[in-house]
Amino acid sequence: MSSPYAIEDSENLEREPESLKVVCMESYENCSFCSSKLVFTHDLNLGLLQVIEVARCPGCGVKMNPKKFTLQ
Repeated sequence: MSSPYAIEDSENLEREPESLKVVCMESYENCSFCSSKLVFTHDLNLGLLQVIEVARCPGCGVKMNPKKFTLQ
């Protein structure tokens, strides 16, 4: 009798975080509309110590919202 609460195979549990990592990276690097690879540009503002990252899709031309990162 198998229980739905049975402990899974330890090898599968070790691989699970890696597959989750790959899925997250693919969703970050690919366009959500046409699934082509995004092109990232980075603008450096030394006055405010910021890096502004903008992603653009060469396939459909969509620009993603800029992300601001503060330098330390």
